[in-house]
Formats: sequence, structure tokens, C-alpha cells
Amino acid sequence: MTVRDASELLWPAVAETLSQLELTEADAGAAKLAQRYSQVIEQHEDQAWALRWIGPLLLDCLTALGATPAARAALTKKGGPADSAEDPLAKLRARRRGA
Repeated sequence: MTVRDASELLWPAVAETLSQLELTEADAGAAKLAQRYSQVIEQHEDQAWALRWIGPLLLDCLTALGATPAARAALTKKGGPADSAEDPLAKLRARRRGA
């Protein structure tokens, strides 16, 4: 096993990301799965294989938890938590509908 710099490890980055999210008990399973996927990738003897086949599963977990830029953008478009100010186009559409 090769010793690597801690800044190159995946699972601590995933753990840090998860700690910054406002997760509920309902998110616990997906969060645990994301942690485990990242650990499996780190511990696998063929990391290229692990990233190719397990990496997308990890990304799916993180996306479902709102931990990727694409997931956050989708939440914003749907009026999720990051939507603090109404967007100008929505205002125009509402005005046109007479709302």
C-alpha cells in the first residue's frame, strides 16, 4: 500500500462535504452510502477501476443529497433553499399572468 498525502484522499473530502450539508435523518442512508463508496474507492487496489465503476455511484449519492454544483443549481431553479431572490424572468412572467 502506497502512502499518499492526505490532501489527495477522496473520503475526507466527501466527509467534509457531508458535514457542511443540512441533512436530516431521512438523508442518513444516502450519506452513509456516499461515505462508504468513497472509502471503497480509496482502499481498492486498482483505483482507476474503482473510480470508473464506483465513482459514478458516489456522484449519484452526492447529487441526491444536493452536494454537487449541478444539484444546487437544480434546487435554485426549482425555488429551493438557495433561492433567496426571485429571478427577473419569473417576475416578468408573473406580471404578464396578472399575478
